[in-house]
Amino acid sequence: MRLVFAATLFVLAGHLFPQGSWMPLSREVERPYALLVEAAGSTVHTAIRPYRQKELRALVASDTLLPESAIAALDRWAGARNGRKARWGPLLDLHAGAGIDTAQAAIHRIGAGLWYDQDLGERWSVHASGMAWNERLPAYLDSFAIATQLVPGEGIAYAPLAGDARTYSHYDWNAWVSWDPGKRVNLTLGRGRNFFGDGHRSLMLSDEATSYPHLKVTTSIWKLKYVNLFAAMNDIRGADGDPSAFKRKWSSMHYLSWNASKRLTFSLFEAVVWSQGDSLYPRGFDINYLNPVIFYRPVEFNQGSPDNALLGAGFSVKAGQGIMAYGQLVLDEFLLKEVRAGNGWYANKQALQLGVVAREPFGLQGWSMRAEGNVVRPFIYTHSDSRQNYAHFGQPLAHPYGSNFKELLLHVDKSSGRWIHGVRTSMAWLGRDSVYSSGNNIFRPERERRPGLVGVRDFGYRIGGWQEYTVFHLEARSGWLIDPNTGTRAEVLALYRSRSLAGSEVWTDLVVRVGIVCHFRERHPEQEPRYVLR
Repeated sequence: MRLVFAATLFVLAGHLFPQGSWMPLSREVERPYALLVEAAGSTVHTAIRPYRQKELRALVASDTLLPESAIAALDRWAGARNGRKARWGPLLDLHAGAGIDTAQAAIHRIGAGLWYDQDLGERWSVHASGMAWNERLPAYLDSFAIATQLVPGEGIAYAPLAGDARTYSHYDWNAWVSWDPGKRVNLTLGRGRNFFGDGHRSLMLSDEATSYPHLKVTTSIWKLKYVNLFAAMNDIRGADGDPSAFKRKWSSMHYLSWNASKRLTFSLFEAVVWSQGDSLYPRGFDINYLNPVIFYRPVEFNQGSPDNALLGAGFSVKAGQGIMAYGQLVLDEFLLKEVRAGNGWYANKQALQLGVVAREPFGLQGWSMRAEGNVVRPFIYTHSDSRQNYAHFGQPLAHPYGSNFKELLLHVDKSSGRWIHGVRTSMAWLGRDSVYSSGNNIFRPERERRPGLVGVRDFGYRIGGWQEYTVFHLEARSGWLIDPNTGTRAEVLALYRSRSLAGSEVWTDLVVRVGIVCHFRERHPEQEPRYVLR
């Protein structure tokens, strides 16, 4: 009965978006499909997001589970749900609240925008969406905005010229054109975000940073899906929000996913980031990185290439009905003998993720649970040339905490009809820099390590150094779904956050807010200002 219920929701989802378009990159919009997508035997490659609607529809053989009258009754907002070739709808954020016992008492978020999709024949589709906000942030996010001049995942935090300097305006937008030149290949060109991984976090590529221009080539053959992602990104340090002063950087990423069986999936990943150079060494886009073959980079790696390369592998195991275990391993640099020695060599740069997600476990209809651990060593994602670090627009491309930390998180959600309730909590142990780098700030070059007897110190770098502190984050929220197309709901939320350093006082934030919240794009409330962009 649970599968029949999920299939019914899934067929309904088929009328929310056309078969050729991409789904929004949002766990909240994906919520009705999660049970079928992650079920044993699913043909969807769950770690490659956003999903395509036609891939999701392929899991359901027919539309007969939902009466046509029910479909017609859902037609609203200019054809969002009735199969028209052109569809659009509003995006709206309107909520307010207060921070208790903090200097930042009243908070608000006022945002509006639009999304638009259109099919241009059977092979082409286009998308455009954008939002602009005016916002007064909770104290801890206000500290992040002051340090980085950013609102997490949503662009430059423009402060007013006069008056209240703690109120910010910001915006973000996406647009792309998608083309299927053949049955097995899709080309998408535009501006947006991507996510590689099954977890709440990704140690490979997440949607933490703001959108970026990219060309994505997706090839599906047999049980394989292969993504070539070429992106133009920006280093915004020193630009003071002026786009003409941004420094261009480029990236080439490959992700190969293999559904080895009905329950087991393996994946391989590589990424290369390089700077366009400067007037003394102009470089631009390196056409050598258009090579579509995965793992050709280790050859150049051994030849002393100056660019920043990452290698990774992942897996997922559908262990039972609605239960999936997953993991990622990312390598920046390492020597096996130094790993075995356990002496904290700075260039042993690894990251590890293990997690499990359960959809309706033990017959609990509507329940979803996730437990996840992330361990990231110092200096991973950094580079000797900080312009080539693994970041875009002032934020990490992987985990929001950058490097040098351990994290445990737990999510529990319950949905019933249009009602959605949830609790999310995480605990992180992070390193703190002294004057010298201990490997937590990915915007600092590696040469800023602590001095040794000769030159800089190469050993003794462990998670939590130079000084360890903890961040605890807890959210409880309850909402009523207004629009499933955009994940918009009327919601009340309570948030508690503490930051503690051994031998020092504990800094806490307690925030309560209520209003209309749009989840069309993933929200990023778990942040920590570990660096100041200069």
